[in-house]
Amino acid sequence: MSTKQSVSRSTPSAVRAEMLTLFGYFFVFGMVGSSWVVRLPEVRSALDITTAQLGLVLFAGAVGAMTGILLSGRFVARFGARAGSLVGFNLVVIGYTGQATGVATHSVVLVAASAVISGLGYGLGDVAINVEGTDMEKRLDRSLMPPLHGAYSIGTLAGAGIGTIAIATGVPLPLQIYVLCAVVALVAWSTIRLLPRETGKVAPMHDGEQSVPSPAPWRDPRIIFLGLAILSITITEGAGLDWLALAMVDDYLTNPVQASIAFAAMMAAMTLVRFTGGLLIDRFGRVIVLRVFAFAGIAGLLLIIFSHVYALAVVGAALWGAGVALGFPVLLSAAADGDTAGSSRRVSIVASFGYVAFLVGPPSLGFLGQSWGLLNMFFVLVALLLAFLVFAGAARARKSIT
Repeated sequence: MSTKQSVSRSTPSAVRAEMLTLFGYFFVFGMVGSSWVVRLPEVRSALDITTAQLGLVLFAGAVGAMTGILLSGRFVARFGARAGSLVGFNLVVIGYTGQATGVATHSVVLVAASAVISGLGYGLGDVAINVEGTDMEKRLDRSLMPPLHGAYSIGTLAGAGIGTIAIATGVPLPLQIYVLCAVVALVAWSTIRLLPRETGKVAPMHDGEQSVPSPAPWRDPRIIFLGLAILSITITEGAGLDWLALAMVDDYLTNPVQASIAFAAMMAAMTLVRFTGGLLIDRFGRVIVLRVFAFAGIAGLLLIIFSHVYALAVVGAALWGAGVALGFPVLLSAAADGDTAGSSRRVSIVASFGYVAFLVGPPSLGFLGQSWGLLNMFFVLVALLLAFLVFAGAARARKSIT
């Protein structure tokens, strides 16, 4: 890095602009996807397909996301996280524009093909903006990833609200998506210059230079343990998003409004902890904070399983949300520790464990819930959090090597 670049990156105005840009990127990443998800019943009706066929369309997007994740490490190492962010956002815009057009023209093939493109953009862009966030953490020497993911949570809530309002006011789905895609493109193209060009990029070796040997990420036990930790916590988080409201209706015999209140309590707790958790991590360290909140999550799940009292179940939902809130962002921060050159590869590998959890977790837990009942299925989540308590030890901070 040149002296001029180093100075420009360290000025307060440049740091503030970069931080606001990252918060904006996490926000819009959450917004556009959730605004589409809340209107999936309309997608199914417009395409005249069954729920199972819609699941295959969604699986196409998941395949695209996994492909993007797997390719992201090498892409970011060669071109940098800034380029990965821009390409990822462009693919998301192209993909969702195609999906909206597919709904308007009643083309299942176009929606599925476009879902692969948007998923590819999500996978690549997600790793790229997380690499940017972890790099900024190192430079500022304070936790930044939890509040960044808090911005993603707020974006998710905002997107769901936009989609709900659009449904209530009769705004066509394609128009909604076109407008939001224009917003995403505008945000990306107008602010990308505020991110440093070299973040995540691995400089080519010159003649006579020798690299410092380091284990390949897949052979590093610490990376594997971080991956298993993120797998455990992500399945537990995703289970709350997918099954909490249904458990309130089926097992607590509540109405949909009461079920939504429990779900909102979980989401509110997650968002609050993500915005405040960084301060706790800076004071007490990653491992102890992750474990304390995991214990809170276990307590919340046990309240839901055993209490059979709605008010206590709402408290349990809040504890569940708090318990899983910091896992994903903090474990990605931990993956970035060590030599800077390999951070993008390590982040992409650990993130891939999380995406596998989102792919495998919901259907697997659904089968268990069907056979055992949802509350009994939640014991599996307790076991996963207990496993997380062990694997979370791998998140202990390491000094960065430039």
